[in-house]
Amino acid sequence: MDRCRELFNRIKLDGMPAIVQFIADRQSEELFLDFKRSSDNGSQPRLSPIDRGNFGKAISGFGNSEGGVLVWGVDCSRDADGADVAKSIIPIQNPERFVALLQHAVSGCTIPPHAEVELTHLSLDDKSGLVIVLIPKSNFAPHQALPNRHYYIRAGSDFVPTPHDVLSGMFGRRPQPDVFAHFLLSHRDSSPREPAPIALRIKVEVAIHNKGPGIARDVFSITVADKIPGPNCKVQFNVPDRAKWSGSWEFGNQVSIICAADYRLPPGANTIPVNILLDLQPPFSSDLAISGRVGSSGSPMFFFAMTSTSQVLIEKHAAYLQRLRSGTLDNVAVENIVKGLLTTEPA
Repeated sequence: MDRCRELFNRIKLDGMPAIVQFIADRQSEELFLDFKRSSDNGSQPRLSPIDRGNFGKAISGFGNSEGGVLVWGVDCSRDADGADVAKSIIPIQNPERFVALLQHAVSGCTIPPHAEVELTHLSLDDKSGLVIVLIPKSNFAPHQALPNRHYYIRAGSDFVPTPHDVLSGMFGRRPQPDVFAHFLLSHRDSSPREPAPIALRIKVEVAIHNKGPGIARDVFSITVADKIPGPNCKVQFNVPDRAKWSGSWEFGNQVSIICAADYRLPPGANTIPVNILLDLQPPFSSDLAISGRVGSSGSPMFFFAMTSTSQVLIEKHAAYLQRLRSGTLDNVAVENIVKGLLTTEPA
């Protein structure tokens, strides 16, 4: 996981105590973290020109660099060592409205717009709080900040204008791919000649998407069954297109595959290298855990985790059996059983 997203997720999870701890520790602004006060503390129905300019500079600077987190509502000033450190909370009035104003401004703050900016807020009380912004490294850099039309990068704790020769060295290269995994869950029906199995049979299609502007080559996928929930359960891997993908099954619980040398994944395209076939049947003595990673030449690896607790498995299997025995296992019932069976997230 990127450093900036890890920081953003930690602040979201810990909430206001994370900010209080920043102030207690006199946390300094650094490569991935910047503090800002709103010029009007979010009291107006429109984003002020100062706040809009600072927002555009941050999107350009973080987006053109390695990404970062912008915290609105914290006063930051220099300490005796000359470092900019968090000193106190100067809350944003109506933080939900401020989030909406920033969200609306994203498309007009830079050229081109940064489509992956994420915003959330932390509440101090019913009327005030802080606003947290995740600005990931952009696949479509460089971004030019408006209205001054400067290009910025993050250098230490500052956003600095970028000279043309530096820009040429940074972005005068071939566009790069950026691949990640997403998942399609479905129920595996029995053959018409076979009785319905007691095991709840699930298929998980591991799909790879290229969200970057470059063509992905040497696309690969590694999937591992880390924990099988019981002695009657099975986790199998199936490669649907052996002409396109080759690799190996390792240790009985891992499949590692890579695409053929002449296969390429265009920007915006999807491919399915592997299916995970689950047969889930009691007793469920532990949780289910599957992990993996996907990547390609020129793209950072994307790590994922797929889990289900033993309690969820017990409940879902009981619902499946009840529907099966009552003859009401229709498509709607199957969809409801599959929904929520697995929790998938970046690891």
